[in-house]
Amino acid sequence: MKIKRAVKGFFLSLVFLSVIFIALQKAWDAGRNNNLFFLGSVSGSPEVIQPVETDNTPNPPAPHRNWGVPEFDLAAESGIVVESSFSGTDKFLFKKNTYLKLPVASLTKLMTAVIAFENFDLAKTIKISRDAISQEGERGILELDREITVNDLLYITLIESSNHAAYALSEGMDKYDFVRLMNEKARELNMENTFFTEPTGLSPENISTAEDLIKTAKYILKKHPKISEISRTKEYDLPNYGKLTNTDELLGEVPDIVAGKTGFLIEAKGCLLLIVNNSGKDSYLIFVVLGAEDRFGEMRKMIEWVNTAYSW
Repeated sequence: MKIKRAVKGFFLSLVFLSVIFIALQKAWDAGRNNNLFFLGSVSGSPEVIQPVETDNTPNPPAPHRNWGVPEFDLAAESGIVVESSFSGTDKFLFKKNTYLKLPVASLTKLMTAVIAFENFDLAKTIKISRDAISQEGERGILELDREITVNDLLYITLIESSNHAAYALSEGMDKYDFVRLMNEKARELNMENTFFTEPTGLSPENISTAEDLIKTAKYILKKHPKISEISRTKEYDLPNYGKLTNTDELLGEVPDIVAGKTGFLIEAKGCLLLIVNNSGKDSYLIFVVLGAEDRFGEMRKMIEWVNTAYSW
């Protein structure tokens, strides 16, 4: 009886092993036909047969980075380059310490101009006060008690970076209200790291960041083309005043400048904001340099680097 059971078990084991062998053989053949397993190469070493990969990813949008060009070494404390398209899309091309809060000197006057445009009639006249002419500065000097229109004060403020004129603009209303409106506008534009204490930029307590200043630039481009027009004017004969000469020495040197503003303060060092039309690309390039020993030299190098490191 025991022998019969042993024989029966032996035959059942053979049948079971045969089934497993047949199944494994079929799996092997299927795998070989689908190139899923290792196949012997001519040299006898194993080789994996790789499927041909097709890249269906669309080409990335311009600009295209030329990685053969090394990163830009900005000597200033902070800087940024942004391509801003007419459709509102931003692309950061360069960033250094863009959230660093720094005094911005006369870049303050861009916000001063915004508040003046949005709250005054340009024909409104303002009498120049003793406080206004007491502001430091060698350019854009005004005379005590002279009445000047808001329009003319804006030209003197933006072209010659006149502290007299910027302060006089704030006196077109209560000057504390004027500064309050500057800070409210900064909040409205989500400039979270920006704060103003006065309208000229003489105070080192007027602080902002490179990224916040991009927001100012974009707002001016969208809402105040007149500010852009005045700020890019190299020279201007102002009736009943005289010839104004812009503080930005890159005007006439760098092509397609749309707007800009200079700034300098001992605590801030050199500051410069420049907006350039990216000709034929339906976009602007916005450059900001803060805390520079040589603001114009750093801006020149930054512009040259962008034109070499990127293509459209």
